[in-house]
Amino acid sequence: MSRIIKISLVTILSITAMTGISHAAMSAADKALATDHNPRFMINTPDEIQKHDQFQDFLGSLTPSSPEAREVQTAIRENPALRRQLLSRNVELKNVIYADEASDGSFVIWVR
Repeated sequence: MSRIIKISLVTILSITAMTGISHAAMSAADKALATDHNPRFMINTPDEIQKHDQFQDFLGSLTPSSPEAREVQTAIRENPALRRQLLSRNVELKNVIYADEASDGSFVIWVR
């Protein structure tokens, strides 16, 4: 019986550790997106990139349910000002797949 308890405890601790690591892996752009109180942003779609571009291939591999997209969606939900601005532009949060911070501090938000 104690062996089953030990195995269960190790499993729970492993899952907890992996969850913490994945949350800590939020990109710098996602963290900035979540905390910027007056974000400036531009909305793009993957179709606006030249064909056969490596970044377009990366964006094409993302779905709204991919881990990268979920992190961006979570960051947007944590920032009420950005969320309101996106909703006012008729952007559905579930369609956001990626975000990146530009050199001027604004954000590029990629949607499907």
